[in-house]
Amino acid sequence: LNSNPYWLQAFLLLLEMAFRFAECPQCPGARDGHTWFLLPGSDRCRCCAGLAGGVEPSLGQALPRFLQRLYAGTCLEEAGGRKMATEKCAAIQARMRKGTQEPEDFLDEEALWGYVATKFSTRARLAGLALEVAFAHHPPFDCAVALGGGPAAELFALQVLDDLRSRQDRHRKLPLRLAVGEWVDSWRGIVDRVGHLQGTPIEYFHCDVTEPLASDANAALLSLAPALDLIVLSFVLLESGCGHEFLRSLWEVSGHAVFLALDAGQPKPHADNCPRPLAGSLHALEDLAFSLGAVVHRVNDARGRTVGLVVMDASKLEVGSAKP
Repeated sequence: LNSNPYWLQAFLLLLEMAFRFAECPQCPGARDGHTWFLLPGSDRCRCCAGLAGGVEPSLGQALPRFLQRLYAGTCLEEAGGRKMATEKCAAIQARMRKGTQEPEDFLDEEALWGYVATKFSTRARLAGLALEVAFAHHPPFDCAVALGGGPAAELFALQVLDDLRSRQDRHRKLPLRLAVGEWVDSWRGIVDRVGHLQGTPIEYFHCDVTEPLASDANAALLSLAPALDLIVLSFVLLESGCGHEFLRSLWEVSGHAVFLALDAGQPKPHADNCPRPLAGSLHALEDLAFSLGAVVHRVNDARGRTVGLVVMDASKLEVGSAKP
C-alpha cells in the first residue's frame, strides 16, 4: 500500500471505512462462502439487514454442484434417460397424490431417479425454509430422522445448513446422526449415495407410519426414537394417512423431539397477506400439537403460502430466541 500514490491510499481507506469485506458473524449465508459487504458502520451484512436471503443462498449454491455429482453415471446422464425417468416418475406421483401407491411401484430404479430429478431440489429448498425456522428457536440438533424420507433431500439440506451453522458458532462436538425410515427398501441405494457424497452416512431402516409405533414394522424406529431430537415428515402425512396415535406415541417416546412437517394443499393467503386457517394434513397436525401443549411455527414460502409446520416443546426453545 505504501508504494501507491497518496490519493489512492486515501481512497482505499475511505472504501474500507464505508464497506468492510468480511464474513458476517450473524448470517448463515456468509459462512464458508464468498465474502460479503458489511453495511457501513454495522456488523450486519445485506442478508441480516433483510436486503437479501439469509439461509437460502448457501443451500442454493450447494445444490447444483451436489446434484451434478449425484447424477453422475446414472440413467439421468444417458441420452433420453432423464425424459424416460421423469415420465415413469409421473405415473408413481399420480398414485402418491391419491394415496394409492403400492411397494411394487418403487421397484423401477429409473422411476426413482426420475423422482430425484423432479423433486430433490424442491424438497431440499422447502426443508431449508423450515430449518431456518427451527434453527431460530432451537439449539443445534444431534440426531434426525426423515420418515418416508427417500431420497434424503431434507437430510441433505439439514447437513448443509448444520455445517454452516457449526462453522460460525463452533458448537458441533459430535457428528450429526442422520437416518431415513421408509416402508420400501428401494430407496436405500440412492440414500446411501447421498450420504456418501455429503460425507455423512445415513442409516436406513424399514418403518410404516400407518402402523402403531409399537408394531413389529416400526421396531427400528422405536429403538432409535429416544435419541432423536428432529423428526422430518416431508409429504408423508398427506400421502400415507399417518394417524394421530402414531405421532403422539413418537412425540412421547422421543422425549418431545421437534417435528418438521412439509405438505401441500394449503390455501393462498389473503390479498393483504394475512394467513388463512390451515387445511388438510397440516391442520390435523396443528390440532394434535395444541393438544400436546406444543408450540407451532408456520413455514411460509415467498408468496406467503404455508408449506409446513415446525412443532416443538416450549421448554426446549433456545434461550434468548426472540423471533416470532
